Amino acid sequence: MNAPLTSPRRPAARASSSALREGVAPRTSVPAHGILHTLAGDEATVWQVPEEVPLAIQFNSQNYAVMMGTPADFEDFAVGFAIAEGIVAKASDVTAVLVLPSGQGFAVDLCAPEDKINRARMAKRGIEGRTGCGLCGIEDMRDAVRMPSSALPAVDLRPEAVARAYEQLPAHQPMSRVNRTVHAAAWCSVDGEIRLSREDVGRHTALDKLIGALARGQADPARGFVLMSSRCSFELVQKCALAGIGALATVSAPTALALSLARQARLKLAALASRGVMIFERD
Repeated sequence: MNAPLTSPRRPAARASSSALREGVAPRTSVPAHGILHTLAGDEATVWQVPEEVPLAIQFNSQNYAVMMGTPADFEDFAVGFAIAEGIVAKASDVTAVLVLPSGQGFAVDLCAPEDKINRARMAKRGIEGRTGCGLCGIEDMRDAVRMPSSALPAVDLRPEAVARAYEQLPAHQPMSRVNRTVHAAAWCSVDGEIRLSREDVGRHTALDKLIGALARGQADPARGFVLMSSRCSFELVQKCALAGIGALATVSAPTALALSLARQARLKLAALASRGVMIFERD
């Protein structure tokens, strides 16, 4: 890694995008009034719930997909999504990201030279991508499971490092402290120190944002692992593998397909267990 990654804490009500600083500043949470019922009695309470808006993804102004997500970290999301979908190979392939209000959400347009866009990866999506779904709209099952052809870096994934990162994770979830709802994706050093984190109502989108931030910061995938506050579905394995990340830890066990794909890609997996940390064998 060229320089230590840092994770500057952003106020929960602001979004970090150059386009947003020019006048588009959406909220990431809104107040929800209700009555909290407890054994001690009832009390009027206000919770902050996360924003969930449509994010239309475009490549050179050509519509690709509409995902649901939290309106923050748009550039990270755009670049990470493009890399995780296999549409571009690296962050430098994207020359600009334009974010504009569009209806009830935002249009995120990635600019890239045509020779840098893998059009074969741009499978047609017929419907919107819902918050909890990484595959919505894919029309051909052959486009659903895509794994890299090159080998992933060997990462020393130790249980004590994973446990240490789990303990640190709440301190790196500023949105979750406010609204109690969003997922987190964190980049951790091999000794379990969290260096960077991103949050979103969708686990896939949170990972896209983290992948984008790592790519834009030129992080070395062999120098750490991803920690997710969600379950381990195969899409998370696929996104990490396509981004060149060699290790992934989640709060619950992987599905059989996730484990199979991780073994195929030589990606290390870990999960939180009731009595410690489970490191899954790769063979």
